[in-house]
Amino acid sequence: MNAVKGLRLEWIEAGSLGENPLNWRKHPPEQLQSLQDLLQDPEIGWAGACLFNERTGRLIDGHARKAVVDPKTPLPVLVGSWSEEAEKKILATLDPVGAMATGDAAMYAKLVEQVDAQSLWVRDLIQATQNQLSAAGDGDEPVADDTPTAALPQMECQPFEHYDYIMLMFKNEQDFQQACERLAIKKVQITYPGGKVKVGLGRVIDGAKAMRTLSEKAS
Repeated sequence: MNAVKGLRLEWIEAGSLGENPLNWRKHPPEQLQSLQDLLQDPEIGWAGACLFNERTGRLIDGHARKAVVDPKTPLPVLVGSWSEEAEKKILATLDPVGAMATGDAAMYAKLVEQVDAQSLWVRDLIQATQNQLSAAGDGDEPVADDTPTAALPQMECQPFEHYDYIMLMFKNEQDFQQACERLAIKKVQITYPGGKVKVGLGRVIDGAKAMRTLSEKAS
């Protein structure tokens, strides 16, 4: 008989859940935005629970969910009690075991035909999953639109972040090119939800940096 006590479900404030120093999973901005949009969807909300070890006071699963909510927000948490050794074993195997599952591209396509996703990030997540399933069926790796290069920086302002902004419109190419030169606008790369990478002119720029650039050129 298993000596470990059974799990119980509790609602616990996010800020009181200790993070695990050995958490090896990294959460890119596009994943966090997709997760946040799903949590804010009134038809979905919390459709899963975090996993917490009360013996060590640390999360085992749910770091991303904790990251996208206010620290005062109560989260659904499955609470258990494990030794340090057992906690490490769960942390090392929980996601890899899930990742061993394979996907049926036709069944997934049938499923998403019946899904009405309003969020851009969720739609792109679904599309990326379909592309990966199709590529796996063909025996090919998904190919990005452009190959990232260390010579090109990432775009400064990401589309999933909030900004106050001013939009400049130019009626001719000469004025546009002059503005690009004065504002130091150059080619950059951007990573979209699902991992797609594109390279193009960095038309969305940091306002404070643009003001400093103009000030330096004027002096």
